[in-house]
Amino acid sequence: MFPYFRFVFFTVFTLFSFTSFGNDYYEVTINKGDNLTRVLQKYNLTVHQCNQSLFVTINKLKNSEKLLAEKKYFLPVKIYKYNGKSIRSTLGLSDLLLAKKIEQYNIDLFEKKIRKTHYKTSKVLWVPDEFISCNKPETSKNVFVAEPSLAPDKDTDNETIEEPEKVTTIKNKESVKSSFKTKGIKKITVPLMGKEFEDVWIEDFSLKNEVYYIISGHGGPDPGAVYKRDGNTYCEDEYAYDVALRLARNLMAHGAVVHMIVEDENDGIRDEKLLKCDCTEKMFNGYKIPLSQKKRLRQRASMVNTLYQKYKKQGYTTQKAIEIHVDSRNSSLRQDVFFYYNASDKKSKKLAESVHDIFESKYDIHQKNRGYQGFVEDRNIYMVKNLRPTTLFVELANIQNPKDQERLIYYYNRQALANWLFEGLRK
Repeated sequence: MFPYFRFVFFTVFTLFSFTSFGNDYYEVTINKGDNLTRVLQKYNLTVHQCNQSLFVTINKLKNSEKLLAEKKYFLPVKIYKYNGKSIRSTLGLSDLLLAKKIEQYNIDLFEKKIRKTHYKTSKVLWVPDEFISCNKPETSKNVFVAEPSLAPDKDTDNETIEEPEKVTTIKNKESVKSSFKTKGIKKITVPLMGKEFEDVWIEDFSLKNEVYYIISGHGGPDPGAVYKRDGNTYCEDEYAYDVALRLARNLMAHGAVVHMIVEDENDGIRDEKLLKCDCTEKMFNGYKIPLSQKKRLRQRASMVNTLYQKYKKQGYTTQKAIEIHVDSRNSSLRQDVFFYYNASDKKSKKLAESVHDIFESKYDIHQKNRGYQGFVEDRNIYMVKNLRPTTLFVELANIQNPKDQERLIYYYNRQALANWLFEGLRK
C-alpha cells in the first residue's frame, strides 16, 4: 500500500526556475513502519544525503527529527504542467539526456502504479529535485547545485542518443587480452593475481612509503547484488573483486604496500564477461568470512585498523583504504561511479573529491557527449566511519541497468575503472 498523495502548493527557494504549478511539491502520508529511506525508494528517489537534505528543507524539519505515521510530508518532487509537445520545451531545457531521464522516471512510476495516469495523458509531469540539484557538489558545502539551462532548440524529445559505455579507446578490444608491463626495475610474484598475471613488474617506487587497503565488497557467503539474464547470474562481489585486483596491481607496480582484505585464491584477474559466482572468498590471512553482516563488517574494520597501527608504528604516514562495491537500483536508472567519504575526516573528503575529479576529466575525454553524473557525499555507514586509514567508498555501477552492465562485463572497462581509481588515489 503506497502512501496517500495529492498535489499541494509550496514555495521554496531553488537554484533553477521552470514554469510549474506554483512550485508544487508532491505530498505523501507516511504509513506506519515507514522511514525516509523506504519512502524515497518507493518513489524511485535516490537515497543519498542530497535528497535527504532536500526533504528536510522543504518540510522544515530538523536533521534528527523522525517521521510520524499518518502525518503528511512533501517529497522533493516538483509537479509541472506538461505542454503536450516535449519535456524540454515544457521545462526550458536544452539537455536531451536530462529530458530522457525525467521521461523515464515518469514512465517507471506509471508502470509501478504509483502514478495513476501517464504524464502525456494527464499533462502532469513529475520532476525530482535530485535530477537538477544533486549532480555537482559545491566546493565549500555538501550540497549540489544546478547549472543554468538554455532554451531548447528543438521541440521534441525523440532523438537518438549515442552513448556507448566504452570507457577506453582500445581498438579491436574483443581480440585483445589484458596486458601489463613485462619490464621494470624489479619483478615480484603475486599468486593472488592468477597464474597468467602473477608476475608484477615494479615500474618505480613513487608510492614506496604508502600503504593501501583494498576491500572488495561482500564475498564468501554473501554475493552482494545479483542480476540474472539469459540463464546467467552476475554477482556484485565477483566484479568488485576483479576491479580491486587490477587496482592493487597498479599500486604494487609503483612500490606501494598493498593489502587485499578480501582474497580468493581461485580467482585471479579475469577477462571473461561472465565472472562465475562462487563462495570461495576469504579474509586476509585465510580467515573465514562470517555469514552475519555485522560480524563481517567488524572483522574487516578490525583487520584494517590492526594493520594500520602496525604500519603507523613503523613510520608510515600515508595509509588509505578503498572499499569497492556495485550498486543495485531500478533497472531504468543509469548510475555513474560515485563516492562516499568520512565527514569527520578532511583527508577522506579530499580523497573522494580527487578521485571524482579524475573520473570527470576522463569522461570529458572518452564520453564527451554523454557527460558524467557521479557525485561525492559523506555517508554514515560502518566501513566509512570506523576505519583508521583515510577512507574512500566506491560504487561502480547499477548492476540492474543494461548500459551500466557494460561498464562491468567488459574487462577493458574494469581495467579502465581500476586505472582511474589509481590515478585519483595517487593524485
